[in-house]
Amino acid sequence: MALLALTNDNLAFFKRSLRADLPAVGSSHLSEALAAALGSRTGITLATRMREDGAEMPSLATLDQAAFAARLADLGHRVATLPALDAIARSPDLPDRLWAVLKDGDRPALNTWHGECQRRGIPYVYVRTGRQHARVDWDWITVNPAFDGVACDDDESKLVDRLVGAIRANAASSPKAKFDASAFSGYVEGLLLGDAHAQADAIFALLHDALRQARRPVPA
Repeated sequence: MALLALTNDNLAFFKRSLRADLPAVGSSHLSEALAAALGSRTGITLATRMREDGAEMPSLATLDQAAFAARLADLGHRVATLPALDAIARSPDLPDRLWAVLKDGDRPALNTWHGECQRRGIPYVYVRTGRQHARVDWDWITVNPAFDGVACDDDESKLVDRLVGAIRANAASSPKAKFDASAFSGYVEGLLLGDAHAQADAIFALLHDALRQARRPVPA
């Protein structure tokens, strides 16, 4: 199940994609079904969550295809073939992507993605595809100096443990996978493409969570 940043632009992109694939389903019902897929009871609940987050550091949510189908059915829409939500979330046209898929050696695309991460203030995570395997890289210090010092001492050790756990969990079907990981940068290589997507989601989520924790105001 793919991960999505809860931004207005991303939700608008999803709605446009879903309306093109499901023209018989009304806009309000699509909104309710999408909210269910993103773990919210109603569209209003989802909108409230996004408003409370603010635009600077939006929450992440995992897309649940079964919840989407169930909510549509509850609303009276029994569709034989539903669009794949994961495919929409991983479209290169998604406005606020969490990570990019790049061809190995495509330096201009790599630089463009680095600049976007820097502009948006998000961890720099990307998937590089080769002939047979893919590799996931991350580096958040080079993107924004404000990230320096986010994880340190015990916090850094705990983050590394979580990263290593996520890497191992998401490389189950990639027997040639190997990795090198720190709290601030690292890579996982020798991955099948599906595993690479899951790795990129998991790594981004952990770095994003650490950054959100660091940005929370300290109680007086």
